[in-house]
Amino acid sequence: MGHYMEEQKTIPIHNFSKDDISSITFKIIKLGGKAEYDTSIPHRHNYYEIFLFEKGGGLHSIDFKEFEIKDKSIHFISPGQVHRVNRKTGSSGYIILFSRDFFYSNSVNKSILFDIPFLNNNTSEFILSTNNIEFIQLKEIFENIAFEYLNTKQYQQEAILSYLNLLLLNCKRMFDKNIGNKEIYNDNFQKFRKLLEAEFDKNHLVIHYAEKLGITEKQLSIITKRAVGKTALELIHERIILEAKRLLKYTNHNIKEIAFFLSFDDPSHFGKFFKNSVGLTPNDFRKQN
Repeated sequence: MGHYMEEQKTIPIHNFSKDDISSITFKIIKLGGKAEYDTSIPHRHNYYEIFLFEKGGGLHSIDFKEFEIKDKSIHFISPGQVHRVNRKTGSSGYIILFSRDFFYSNSVNKSILFDIPFLNNNTSEFILSTNNIEFIQLKEIFENIAFEYLNTKQYQQEAILSYLNLLLLNCKRMFDKNIGNKEIYNDNFQKFRKLLEAEFDKNHLVIHYAEKLGITEKQLSIITKRAVGKTALELIHERIILEAKRLLKYTNHNIKEIAFFLSFDDPSHFGKFFKNSVGLTPNDFRKQN
């Protein structure tokens, strides 16, 4: 029972769309034979994490999916995602942790992170595999960041930010080559995803997001259909259901509390909405998981 309660406390009922006092500004950790980072407890946090695995081994659970930790792979975790890392002892690599405020400290464009498909719940793809040349390039960037972080003071943040931008640019190129959809970079689509991430727990109507973007509901759904093959309403419902699943599985908040957090006036309406989407009542989903 003690372990169960400890596990529940690691998943707060909270919107992670903005930095707060829990956000780590910047940190880089080298992963060696010893399992410095490993945790068997699912958790989430209000900052980004990028894992580079030179040697794999073990499992990485991200939002209800388990991924094998493979050699020469890179994993992305965004604020609010629930994940759990179980590395094997021989695995190695690096982890970078950074906040939005750190990343945007020298940037005029405050939406760059939302232009990257594998961040901020923009896609179900959180892991990229690399070939030898790609991995050597990425590893060199991680090593340069580690050197700046550990050995320099003058212009340290500026240098780290330059390398971090280069890292994400390279990863974005890899995503485009292997998985990418050019339409996903539509400006209004990215603005919609950013708004949705900030307001899904408060606003459930397509018209709310369309008005904020200065377009019609029909135009917004055409944009989302072209980008990811789903209407705006489907994306809104998916985001609500994802958060509901996270809270039902990983917290001990009762269903009424979860329903009110997600702005359902009546828990019974939340129950019907959840069952129509998942095929189970919230209570049955919790028991099954």
